[in-house]
Amino acid sequence: MNINFRYYKSGPLVSLIALTWAGLALILKRYAWDNDILLGIGPSVGVGLLLWLYDNYLWNIPWLDKLNTVPDLNGTYIGNIQFNRTGTRESRECSLFIKQTCSKIKVTTAFPKKETEEPPTKSTSLEAFISTDEVGDHSLYFYYHNPGSCLNGDTLNPHDGMNVLHIDQTDTLTTLDGYYFTNRDPQTKGCMTATKQTS
Repeated sequence: MNINFRYYKSGPLVSLIALTWAGLALILKRYAWDNDILLGIGPSVGVGLLLWLYDNYLWNIPWLDKLNTVPDLNGTYIGNIQFNRTGTRESRECSLFIKQTCSKIKVTTAFPKKETEEPPTKSTSLEAFISTDEVGDHSLYFYYHNPGSCLNGDTLNPHDGMNVLHIDQTDTLTTLDGYYFTNRDPQTKGCMTATKQTS
């Protein structure tokens, strides 16, 4: 079990762990028939299981989400990037696919193929995190790798890049808006905006 407690509220988390451990210890002491091994490891295993369940499945349930500071970004986002590569402003559609637990986040970005362009590629985040500023606004940062295109004649080589996207979230809408840059030669950069799709 690999849980990062970065997004957990420390006060409620410590209270939850202490109460769970104490409660399980009392229950096991009463019903474990003096089994020292079960009494020794039982509460710790119970706390670990509870934390795993919360981190993976319970963290975004109303009321239970009060134990953490991270917004739920799971889902598919449709938007575009805007850039100036040839001296004129250009735009290209993109899709973001976000998978998230309370402590981990993965972002995959896809660019659909147009008839006159090179084949579509996907960028996958190598590191991603959500930052919260002093007034509670959230931003998504992710460092990604794009494998490029392996076809002869294509100009998209493997490259790395970084996205910084402000998270604007209401009851009905989630929007990501910000910028990106890459280590391509020459360097490319631009703006990105995407909106979460609802089913």
